[in-house]
Amino acid sequence: MNTIAIVGATGLAGEKLVYLLSTLPDSRVKLFGNSAVNTKIRVGKIHTSVESCDKLLSDPPKYAMFMAPEEVAAYYVPKLLKKGVTVIDNSSRFRLRKDVPLIVPCINGQEARGHNLIANPNCSTIQVAICLNALKPLDPTKLTVVTYQAASGAGREGLNDLLEQRSYGRLQSFRHPLNDNIIPCIGELRPDGVTSEERKLTDESRKILRLPRLKVNAFCARVPVTVGHGAFVNVQFKERFDLNTARTLLKNAPNVLLLDDAECGLYPMPLTVRNTKYVGVGRITKDPTANGLNFFCAADNLLRGAAYNAYEILLDKIKENDACL
Repeated sequence: MNTIAIVGATGLAGEKLVYLLSTLPDSRVKLFGNSAVNTKIRVGKIHTSVESCDKLLSDPPKYAMFMAPEEVAAYYVPKLLKKGVTVIDNSSRFRLRKDVPLIVPCINGQEARGHNLIANPNCSTIQVAICLNALKPLDPTKLTVVTYQAASGAGREGLNDLLEQRSYGRLQSFRHPLNDNIIPCIGELRPDGVTSEERKLTDESRKILRLPRLKVNAFCARVPVTVGHGAFVNVQFKERFDLNTARTLLKNAPNVLLLDDAECGLYPMPLTVRNTKYVGVGRITKDPTANGLNFFCAADNLLRGAAYNAYEILLDKIKENDACL
């Protein structure tokens, strides 16, 4: 029986992961999180208490899945690796390390083989990378992305802020009220004016897709939506391309749901793909100013953009390890 630890089980993405793992056969799920010790969470038919993260080290699991802040991963992950634990980390701590694979299983799942530490990408990066990977046969040279990111991307505090009207005094996560507003800045602002969220999208896309020379122009904004990130994407290609070919490539891509009939009101929206593993893609048109393609994509940032991707990585690692027995 596989023992699987979820660190950060009471967070929004952690709750999704608990649900996914509750039906996994031959597995025992243990829950950890220092801010919620002794909280009881239902895992399948059993109510399980959240334990202190320190117990991870005294009784290490076979697999540990981190849905916790970066500082938690930075402290516990190296210690667990020394104990032979396979770790899947959703924080940004290890994503860009050369010796750590950054995995979206339907794109580069094979790169996780032989590694005990696997990084889960940024939520916006996952949905954009899945779409761009489908278009790789057309030889993309430049990517422009504008994201419209839901409040839940900032956790429960972000959702709480969304419920506030216009009161600055009660905000927990955002600098400005999000209700009836758009905040055009996510993450820490760097000296060059680019935010850390935009930098993640740039660097992580290049690594996942193995396109180190890809030009990326990213801009990230927070919008008053509870769950589900949207993104306007423009992709430029080296050679001339056929629009129907591009649409077919997207339609046939794994985990992509083509929703592309604007005349009938069919296009991807956060509400459309909520609680699914799919990236909705639509409003597919040619860029009239360049040799490029425009489209809009949307995905559930908690499920597709975090928990489900981590879950798929875990399934692959279990198969790999079982095959070695």
